Amino acid sequence: MAVGPAQESLAALLARAAAGGRLSPAEGLHLFEAADLLALGEAADRRRAALHPERRVSFILDRNINYTNVCNVYCKFCAFYRAPGKRDTYLLTREELAEKIEETLAVGGTQILMQGGVHPDLKIDWYEELLAWIKARYAIHLHAFSPI
Repeated sequence: MAVGPAQESLAALLARAAAGGRLSPAEGLHLFEAADLLALGEAADRRRAALHPERRVSFILDRNINYTNVCNVYCKFCAFYRAPGKRDTYLLTREELAEKIEETLAVGGTQILMQGGVHPDLKIDWYEELLAWIKARYAIHLHAFSPI
């Protein structure tokens, strides 16, 4: 039986996390709310070093762009989509996409993740033209259209 966050010290929770032990959602929230940020970072770095001992760490700056929320798949887990024809649907224009890409590049971003619903009016040529338009204008990596 797991010990609740109130019954285990922050130091013990940090040590368990650094060693790769599982934390409950309540324990993770407790660390987020109560642990010293530097101590939390040190625990995370100890875990990283155990998994990846090389002394090089890297990261990228990217941005998630949701080009539309219109979808006709109706996945049970999705709270993002809007049914076609609903008043709060959107499909970003090229100008809106350009603004988001340029904002990403301006802060040193190198990648955009493009996600959206399965819009019934968008055919394959719309996606092909969109990708060609982005690649012709921006030196940015695209990570787009993950499967449902």
